[in-house]
Amino acid sequence: MRKIYKIIIGCVAALGLLLFLLLQNDLVSSYIYPIKIKSIQLINLPDNRLRFKVRVTANKKCSMYLKYWIRNSNDTLYSDLSTDSVTHTLNVMCTVAKTNYTFVVMAGNGADTTSSNPHQFATQSIYQATPYFDLQSIDPSIEKEMKGKYFLTQILTQPGSMVIINYKGDIVWYQPFKKGVKVTNWTPHHTILSIVGAEKIPSSGGDEIVETNLAGKEVLHWRVGKGEMDKLVHHELRYDNDNNIYALTFDKRVWDLTKVGGLAKDTVHADGIVVFNRLGHKLWEWSVLDHLDPLKDPLILKHKKDWVHANSLFKDKDGNFLISYRDLNQVWKVEYKTGKVLWKFGEGGDFPLQKNEYFASQHAVHINAKGQLMMLDNGTKTGITRAITFDMNEAAKTAKSTLIVTLPHDYYTTAKGDAHLFDGDKILFCLTDPRSFLVTDKGGKILWDIKVGGDPYRLEEAPGFLMPKPVMK
Repeated sequence: MRKIYKIIIGCVAALGLLLFLLLQNDLVSSYIYPIKIKSIQLINLPDNRLRFKVRVTANKKCSMYLKYWIRNSNDTLYSDLSTDSVTHTLNVMCTVAKTNYTFVVMAGNGADTTSSNPHQFATQSIYQATPYFDLQSIDPSIEKEMKGKYFLTQILTQPGSMVIINYKGDIVWYQPFKKGVKVTNWTPHHTILSIVGAEKIPSSGGDEIVETNLAGKEVLHWRVGKGEMDKLVHHELRYDNDNNIYALTFDKRVWDLTKVGGLAKDTVHADGIVVFNRLGHKLWEWSVLDHLDPLKDPLILKHKKDWVHANSLFKDKDGNFLISYRDLNQVWKVEYKTGKVLWKFGEGGDFPLQKNEYFASQHAVHINAKGQLMMLDNGTKTGITRAITFDMNEAAKTAKSTLIVTLPHDYYTTAKGDAHLFDGDKILFCLTDPRSFLVTDKGGKILWDIKVGGDPYRLEEAPGFLMPKPVMK
């Protein structure tokens, strides 16, 4: 009898081992113990009308994602991918208000895959402070390529918001704030980096740096007075190629201005540069007050509260900074680490220019994808706003304009705004005074025109905003 028991136990153990080994094979496992979706819960987010979470439970560990679409549409969108879990939280991050959607859960682990029945959800009106974006016109020649484009902008007023729109002007993503969102930047990490501050802080300035991912989670949040952030920041905030964060700052010094009719201890307010690493440690800072003498400005008493007014900052491929000074009609190149001013470009600068190449009150100076220096020339001396690009020979101190795109007078903007290359052969404009977003060809023909119900500061394309179709392994 004992011998029979041993045989039975041995057979059971062998069968158990065989079953275990079979289950290691994805194909066999999918037949014996297939993935099953046990529950699906749609979660409305009270602080955002365009984002949803979907909580899904399976009977065993697997990967999952959602595919979803506007009802009766063939354009499929995707959520993020969740892996190696029984319970998954998936994010719907691109929708349009007051629209009906259908979604399906896709689950898999190797050859073992399944999908849910279709489920429905509907978006509501956005009640937070978001303006309208009204499509005025679109040229048929670019309509097809514009369909896959998304654009990041911001609401500066209080309450403010980060906003992403599609080519029709529909808001497809937003993140509200109690304070104003002064400037935004679409990062290489597919997150949004922003300066946040109260309306009373001037010059697109703020006391907070916030980075948010598309699921609405704060990746980074710094405040003045906490850690090593000891100054307000303004106008510009970006990552460099070393994954450090740089920004323009406000700076001030006490100066003896008695020679020009001021006080013996007068305060001059100007601008600087700061660089932080991702942990918030200050790596470097620079101030224009170490390089200009206020006593040489005959109008310093008028200008002392905002002297020379820096309004953009860009780190060139050589690691040095391009800083734009609106009130000087100049762009400076500042050597990183040493702080030395390498050259000045523009009115009274180191590079001779033709009469039509001079610019005034410029904004958004940067190096474009073609390696050219590019800017929005607000044109406060001519009343005409333009986009200009230059080929720069820094060693020879020569510059030549390679493209000048002149806008109609109706699109003149005295302040703010930006201009960037778009799809290689067009220009994307943000124009604050006329409250317009434009795409033009190189001849200035308007191909796309959006009217904005507010005062936009900047607009940029957000490549990679849409989630690609996830791959389950």
